[in-house]
Amino acid sequence: IVLSPVVESPRGITSSIQYVDSGNAQQIAAKCVVETMVGMLRANIITVDVQPLIEMNSGQVLFIDFTEARNIFEGSDGSADAAGIVGFCSEMMALIPESLRDFTISYLKERVESVEMEGVVFDNFVKNVL
Repeated sequence: IVLSPVVESPRGITSSIQYVDSGNAQQIAAKCVVETMVGMLRANIITVDVQPLIEMNSGQVLFIDFTEARNIFEGSDGSADAAGIVGFCSEMMALIPESLRDFTISYLKERVESVEMEGVVFDNFVKNVL
């Protein structure tokens, strides 16, 4: 049982970036979504029930409830779980308002390139979805 808020916030929390203070805070929220998505895919983990808590002033995002998270290659013949990957990426990108799409896509490309420069090799299907 949680007795105090998971995220302390003077203005409150939301699950929608559109309610976050406009400008820098919304960009921070979009970057947090991308960081989480790329980080999870880097670890070969997806979930089908994305639940963000977004601090309305700062745009900081905390994802909660990973009870449905799973390894995308576990128990398979080595191929990625295509439907799960598409569903996960779609849910994550659905968090991004239209006004931030171009910014977010550009940042996503930067992050994928950066992670690959670190020596991480994404599965071809995962890379094509990204």
